[in-house]
Amino acid sequence: MYRKKTKAFIIITCLLLSAFLLSGCGKSEKNEEKNKDLDKKISAKLDAYQNDLMDNEDAVKSNKDIRNYLINWAKAKGITYEKDSYDNIIMRISSSGKYKSAPPTAIICSYDRLNYKSSIPVISMALYAAKNNEKTGDLSVIFTQESGHDFYGIKRLKKTYFKKGTRIFSLNPGEKGMASISSGTSSSYKFTQTISKKAPSYTSAYKICIKGLTTNEPDTLINDITNPITKLEGLLVSLKNKGIGYEIAAFKGGVSSNLYAPSASLLITVDPNKEEVFTEKMKEETETWNKKNNKKNPEAKYSFKKAEVPSTVVSGNDGNKFVNFMYTTISGIYEKDEDTNDTVSICNVSQIDVSGNRIIIGAVAHAVSDSKLKAIDTDTETLCNLSDIRFRKTGHTPLWKGKKNTDFTDTFAKTYESVTNKKLEYVDSTVATGASYIAGKNKDTELISLTVNKDILNDCTESIIRYLLNSANTKK
Repeated sequence: MYRKKTKAFIIITCLLLSAFLLSGCGKSEKNEEKNKDLDKKISAKLDAYQNDLMDNEDAVKSNKDIRNYLINWAKAKGITYEKDSYDNIIMRISSSGKYKSAPPTAIICSYDRLNYKSSIPVISMALYAAKNNEKTGDLSVIFTQESGHDFYGIKRLKKTYFKKGTRIFSLNPGEKGMASISSGTSSSYKFTQTISKKAPSYTSAYKICIKGLTTNEPDTLINDITNPITKLEGLLVSLKNKGIGYEIAAFKGGVSSNLYAPSASLLITVDPNKEEVFTEKMKEETETWNKKNNKKNPEAKYSFKKAEVPSTVVSGNDGNKFVNFMYTTISGIYEKDEDTNDTVSICNVSQIDVSGNRIIIGAVAHAVSDSKLKAIDTDTETLCNLSDIRFRKTGHTPLWKGKKNTDFTDTFAKTYESVTNKKLEYVDSTVATGASYIAGKNKDTELISLTVNKDILNDCTESIIRYLLNSANTKK
């Protein structure tokens, strides 16, 4: 009798265990399926938002058009929004009952017609969060207006948008994706050279163009990016070294001192006695460059063609002074750390305009510290003084040092790792970001700066959404 009871007990226990394990497997499978569904949803929605923004590219002529697009989008989706006096758009999503105790979250990204295409990933990311936040906590999605990455809107955002305890994701477009809790400092410059003009000495003229490059914010991948301005300046040096006489009639490129130049064009007259050598050199150079860059950026093109001879050109002495100055100006990685080989400062020649009686050049420098930036400021001003070129510092962005090892930074890192199976390392950004201004709105907030490229767009979006989903048990 005892044995029968024992057997019965064992059988019942096994059945219960089996039922429990099967139940656990069922829950695990449901969670896995739910995760896959969210991943698919994010991917599909982001693609849709990006395609819609791309389809509107030709219609978007100004920041006003982008502003209206965002307002109409919010209206169509039934999202509460407001527009401030500086054309910043603030979308608000109230918390659901379950998330009433969760800390408020803010997502901030800029919109900028001069950097429209590169900003599409972060704009689509912010739009996704505004519409598809999975009914989580109090969320503000803020789109700040910029013109040539000047932080215009961010500087003027009201402090009242950032309540005590708000956790902020600051989104930035960029070639190099990273998460940061500190960012560098920057200076913008304007160099001006007074020039005289004369009648051209040569009877042949050519227009040389590089166009179709991507505009974006300069970062530590700067040496891998074609700078069309310095590329054409290098061509002038090469022509001089080969004994091909030329005169500069016009040189124009770039859209802002704070952004990579998407194009540049150069109009020169050429010594007819060297014209055949010149055209052969240009054919070889343009074909080689186009072949090398076609796969990476099929829209980019390097070309030259015969042009009408201009009525005036830059005088020989002023032309030589300009070329010598540009040759000695560093555009690229400025300094690396001797021990770690990390890039600690960069400089980019971003704009040029040779017209009238002046040559105007715009540039920007970024550095990990005030002392490193001061070194570039001093070196650049000294070079200008030696070259008899006027130097003016036109802008400055301060350093930002965020809070390390907080519940916010740790939780987001764990969330990112659960999404990607990769450890998230917070990297000190050499490049200045809008976080410098956001952090000053309220010291009782926490901030993560995310520089997002297309490779990590989906992962970062899903990580933010999952962070929001897991925030129900987080105390304010």
